[in-house]
Amino acid sequence: MNDSTYTEKDIHFKDMLYWALKRWRKILVGALIIALLAGLFQVLKGLLVMIDDEKLAEVREKYEITYEDYQATGERLKTYIKNLREQSANQQEYNEQSILMKIDPMEKWEGSFQLYIDSKYQIDPTLSYQNVDMTNRLISAYDSYLRSGEFYQELLAQIEGVDEIRYLTEIYGVTADPSIATITVGCMAVTEADVRQILDFVKTRVAAQYEAVRSAIGDHDYQILTESVYSTIDLNLDSTQKANLLAITDYANKIGETKQALTTWEKVQEPEPEFGIRYTVKQAIIFLVVGGIVGAIVVFLCFAAKYVLSDTMKTDDDWRAYELPVLGHISVDEDRKKFLPIVDTLIDRTFGCRFTTDMEQACVLTAQNLSAVLKKQGLTTGTLTGRLPEGLAEKITQKMNAAGINVRFRYAGNALTDAATAGNLGDDREVLVYADRYGTSCAEIKQLMTLMNAWGKTVLGVVVVG
Repeated sequence: MNDSTYTEKDIHFKDMLYWALKRWRKILVGALIIALLAGLFQVLKGLLVMIDDEKLAEVREKYEITYEDYQATGERLKTYIKNLREQSANQQEYNEQSILMKIDPMEKWEGSFQLYIDSKYQIDPTLSYQNVDMTNRLISAYDSYLRSGEFYQELLAQIEGVDEIRYLTEIYGVTADPSIATITVGCMAVTEADVRQILDFVKTRVAAQYEAVRSAIGDHDYQILTESVYSTIDLNLDSTQKANLLAITDYANKIGETKQALTTWEKVQEPEPEFGIRYTVKQAIIFLVVGGIVGAIVVFLCFAAKYVLSDTMKTDDDWRAYELPVLGHISVDEDRKKFLPIVDTLIDRTFGCRFTTDMEQACVLTAQNLSAVLKKQGLTTGTLTGRLPEGLAEKITQKMNAAGINVRFRYAGNALTDAATAGNLGDDREVLVYADRYGTSCAEIKQLMTLMNAWGKTVLGVVVVG
């Protein structure tokens, strides 16, 4: 083998994950230690607050403020929803009953007339004392009447489907101008007939009020000037109607958004006091769980980093890079003697990394593989070298000899540490190598291969143990 053919070992994520998970007991211990430290830290933190009166008072005050803010938020959202619903209902009622909403903006009927008041006041130049001009009083009397609640109620009775003054004020108006002794009455409605009905009713009520005004204030005359009824296009009215209709949708959207905010608020856990035994125990449990999870991840990452940085032979690809075929895998049963061996079995089966679950069977299969290779070389004896934990190489060699195969195996020792190995190899030209899975380093195998080449030995393959 030429060492120059080997450049670097590839890192396989699956192999790294398997190697790290196989150390789950150490991961568990590390996670428990970190979890306990995190929980203890939280307990000490809580105790320090409880025994410090000043700190306890500060935390209690902060909690009360937080709790009041929490409750206030809920009440504010509930009140806002209630107000929005009331506003939406009022808007819906307005849209249904308002005469203004029923008028066609493309054919809006309007009407008006001017009421002229003649107080019959004349100035007599021959007199030093003049009578009082009652024009302003007369104008004010008619204007007040035409704006009075009594008059509005009478006018409402004439308009079908309307029973509130607020809807009437949108279509009916009175403007007084004492300077020219006139009162202008204006109105709008859905049809021409409705406009004329309103104007005629106003004129009727003015006539009916005449005697009462004359008796209370003074003699006068009145007459109707510039009466007109016409239709027009009112784009402003069109915009107003659309805005009122869209307001219902806007209210619905706001109610939906606020209800969603209220639902979110209800899902938020009510603030709890950040002091006391109950809080401390709860936080300690949380820190235990979180600390355990974080600890497990940290320890796992440490093992993963160790795997990546380690110079050991880890996979069959690493051996093939040295042009050494892997002739057997022997899994040691040590895991089965440890805590919860079923976890190790599950990991092995998940990753497909355990070739057999029985060491005896693994030795038999390995012996058969080695026998086939040795017989191809014309050999009846297989000599093995390499480093394994104390006594393990001898144990495996005995089990392979007990497999009932004609080829015999013998362990010559570790050529790197045992001086007697060279003599034990004798004149054997071909050797096999025991390798500790995850324990044999690249430097070690290079040194072993260099030594075997110097001794004139040919390495037929590797038996991976572990």
